[in-house]
Amino acid sequence: MTQLVPGEAGIGEEQVSQSAPLVRALAVQRLEMIWQACEPHINLTQDDLDLGRKPDPRFVEAGIRVVDRLVGIYGLLKPQASTQDLATESNESLLTMANERIVAIEQRLKDRDKGDIDG
Repeated sequence: MTQLVPGEAGIGEEQVSQSAPLVRALAVQRLEMIWQACEPHINLTQDDLDLGRKPDPRFVEAGIRVVDRLVGIYGLLKPQASTQDLATESNESLLTMANERIVAIEQRLKDRDKGDIDG
């Protein structure tokens, strides 16, 4: 039997970061399996509903937890930058740059015209 020596056993940060995508995929796969087991007890058929059956609250609770974990893994609750906001910002910056160039060109034309008048 192998003895574990403190400080020599375990997984380091590098191994954790390398295996994170695989572990995340494995967690999603297992959560999907749990959801597949819960779904028939939550989404009842019309025949079940006609017979007066109701969704099993235990499976509903488990389903809620699975969906909550999946939302966390996929980061769906994080604020997302709107593409419209990004487009507006880029349009505003382009407009500002264009105005600056126009002002610079106008100034050069004024300076050139002023030089022609003086000369």
